[in-house]
Amino acid sequence: MTNLTYSRKAFTLIEGIIVIAIIIIMVGVAAPMTSSYIVERSLYNTAVQVQQDIRLVQQLAIAYSSNSPAHFRIHFHPERNEYKIEADYDANYVLGSGKIITRKFNDAYGFPKYFEKDVPDSITFGTLSVPGTAATIDLNFNNRGIPKQGGGHINLINRSGSKQIKVIVSVIGRVRIEWVNR
Repeated sequence: MTNLTYSRKAFTLIEGIIVIAIIIIMVGVAAPMTSSYIVERSLYNTAVQVQQDIRLVQQLAIAYSSNSPAHFRIHFHPERNEYKIEADYDANYVLGSGKIITRKFNDAYGFPKYFEKDVPDSITFGTLSVPGTAATIDLNFNNRGIPKQGGGHINLINRSGSKQIKVIVSVIGRVRIEWVNR
């Protein structure tokens, strides 16, 4: 007599359907989480860019203001959702004339005033704030890297207002990032 043994080498249709259903459920759960993560990371990257530009202006003031009356500033314009790093006329002798860098945020991120959101001021330094006493604000540093206007912050949000982050400049010149609404 012969002994017949069958070995199974494939999936059944039911097993395949169950595996595909599990994968679809996992993707359906993970997709909203990743889109929120992407929004959060993009807003954080925008805040880091502002932080680095503030530090650039601070370093230019430290490097060039000690030997000359050179002045550097970061000029925030929340209604246009942009800011510029500029050199005063005195600094033109050091670096050349005019604007050094202009940054415009994309339409997904930026200042609360640009999106007409009812949140705290877009920018506050010393006694000046937007929207408040001024439509634009300049941030200047002395030759030790201390802001001339005093400490303050810049609020940044995404278009929907679900994520909000602050770039904080302390009265001694330290620049840091802090989440407000994560």
